[in-house]
Amino acid sequence: METVFVSGPTGCIGSATVSYLLDHGVDRVVGFCRRRDMSRIDERYHDRIELIEGDITSRDDVVAAVGRASPSSVIHLAAFQTPDCQSNPLLGLDVNVAGTINIFRAAQAAGGQLQRVVFASSAAVYGPRSLYSGATVDSADPYLPPNLYGYWKVAGEGMGQAFHRETGVSTVSLRLATTYGPGRDRGLTSAPTTALKAAALGAPFQMPYQGREHYHFVEDVGAGFAQAAIEPFAGYGAFNLRGRTVQVADFVALIREHLPEANIGIADDADTMPFVCDLGDTETVAAFPQMPRTDLPTGVAKSLQRFQEMRDRGELTTNDLD
Repeated sequence: METVFVSGPTGCIGSATVSYLLDHGVDRVVGFCRRRDMSRIDERYHDRIELIEGDITSRDDVVAAVGRASPSSVIHLAAFQTPDCQSNPLLGLDVNVAGTINIFRAAQAAGGQLQRVVFASSAAVYGPRSLYSGATVDSADPYLPPNLYGYWKVAGEGMGQAFHRETGVSTVSLRLATTYGPGRDRGLTSAPTTALKAAALGAPFQMPYQGREHYHFVEDVGAGFAQAAIEPFAGYGAFNLRGRTVQVADFVALIREHLPEANIGIADDADTMPFVCDLGDTETVAAFPQMPRTDLPTGVAKSLQRFQEMRDRGELTTNDLD
């Protein structure tokens, strides 16, 4: 029986990852989270999921949970996001650094059945786009994080390299930028999803930033982490999750193409998006050829349809725009 251990399984990315795993040959998922909450996970998967409550900052909790799962792969998604890291940096340090140390220590103790560890890194490990002269920003390009969150993701990637070197267990760091779509509700780059929700509700919304942004449809993010765990791979590697870069104004225009009456725009005082874009995926596709990429018009259309269905069921209201 193939079991995958997932930290942070009940969040936006976690629930998408769990669903993809169970749809693509994984027998069982053991999730580690602060509280048991299956609300984001389809009921048809519930009999193949075990959720273990615990604190990612507690080494004892994490080691015990991974040991109980006896997994073939570990996917580490649990994290404290930007801008929360800026306002509460010591808690961010505990979760994003100490929590990641705990995951790798637990994986080290898991024994010979463990074949893969996948770490959720971030495009925040890179600097501003202007620093990179190539047509794309690739995984071999130098680090220059713009914030604490980025530095902590660099530390996590270093832990992944050290873990692989010491244990021989294949390890993948997967870097992502802006996730959009159903389930996304927190973090600095949640604004595109808020715009989609507002459009579905007929409410006004102004994007708080402008410029170019690199987008990943949420289903692709879940699929990306799952494929990094289950496709054949040997060694250590850091890869960019597949996505698409466009102007924020073009993303807004796509929403209006589907809902011409949508009152979605860009704030007059909008800042320029600070994060890198044009993430290259050549190395990613070579290593994980089954990793999908939904085109942006399709992802926007699917998101709007889902949010409209949620609105009609009373599951999405203007309170969800706060």
